[in-house]
Amino acid sequence: MFERCCRHEHLYEKIMPNVIRSDDFVDDIVATERILLGTRVVLCTLSMLSHPKLSCFTRLVPPQTLIFDEASQIEIGDYFPLLRRFYTIRKLVFIGDDKQLAPYGQGDIPDLRSVFEMSHLRKSAIFLDTQYRMPTPIGHFISQNVYSSKLRTVHSITAAQSRVFVNVAGGREEKKGFSWMNHREVQVAMRLARKYYLLEKSYRIITPYDAQRSQLESALKAEKLPWEDRCFNVDSFQGNEADYVILSLVRSEKLGFLKETRRVNVMLTRCKKGMIILTNRGFVTGKASCSLVGRLAETLGPQAWVESKTVLNGNFQPFS
Repeated sequence: MFERCCRHEHLYEKIMPNVIRSDDFVDDIVATERILLGTRVVLCTLSMLSHPKLSCFTRLVPPQTLIFDEASQIEIGDYFPLLRRFYTIRKLVFIGDDKQLAPYGQGDIPDLRSVFEMSHLRKSAIFLDTQYRMPTPIGHFISQNVYSSKLRTVHSITAAQSRVFVNVAGGREEKKGFSWMNHREVQVAMRLARKYYLLEKSYRIITPYDAQRSQLESALKAEKLPWEDRCFNVDSFQGNEADYVILSLVRSEKLGFLKETRRVNVMLTRCKKGMIILTNRGFVTGKASCSLVGRLAETLGPQAWVESKTVLNGNFQPFS
C-alpha cells in the first residue's frame, strides 16, 4: 500500500499489480476481500497505519506482528497511534542502525529518539556484526571509525583501489534556494557515468543535496544516458546499494552535510564493488579533515587521489 504522491513513481511500475493505492481504498468488506485475495502479509508505511479507511483491511487481516524497517529513523512517539488503535498486536520487531540516519527532525529537535537510543530497550537488541556488502578496505575503515571495530567484513574484494578520490579542480559549492550544487562535479560525474555505461557496469550517483541531484539527473538526460533510478540524495538511498557508486560531495568551503557523521556513514556504505568520491582535495584535507570523509582520505593517503583532468580526458578507467 502506498499513497499517490511519489517522487520516483516510475520505480513502482514492476510491482504495480500488487500495489493497493490509498485512493482506491473502499469501505466495503467484500470488495476489500477481493482486493486482498487471501493475503496475510501487508507492506505499508507507518503513517499508512493511521489511514481512516484501513479498518476494512485490518478486520480481515488483524495486525499481530509488526516489523519496522529503518526503525532508527522513527521517533518513538510515532508508534503511539498504532499501539492505541490495534489491540491485536502481539509482537513488535525493530530493524535499524542508530549509526545511520536519525529520526526525521532531530537536527531541529535534538531530544528526538528512536527505540535504539532507549537504554532499557537496547539491552535486548541483537547486533548483526558481519557485513557482506562493502569491499574489505571500506568495511574495515567503517568498522574502526563508526562501529568501534565491532563490525566484521566478509567480502572477496580486498584491493585498496576499490575506493578513489577525484580532485575536482575548480569545483565550487553554489547556493540554490535552500540547497547546494557544484557544476564542475556534475561534469566529472557525467564522464564517469558514460564510462560505466560503456563498460556495462551497474552504478548509482549519490549526493547530499537535492539541487545537485536534480542537476545530475538533468545532465544524464542531456547526455542521452539512462537517467531513471540513477541519481539519489543520501537520505533516500539508505537501505539501498549498487555495484559502483559515484559520490558528489558538492561542498568546497563549508562542512555542511559532512558534519553529520550518521548521514556520511550512509553515503560511504552503499557500494558493493567500488566507490568514487568527487570533491576538492584541499577542502577534504583541510577544513573537512576531521569529518568521516576526511579521515578516510587520510587513511588512504595520496595514492588514492586522481585529478579531474585525468577523468575528463578519458584516461581514467573506473574499476574496469
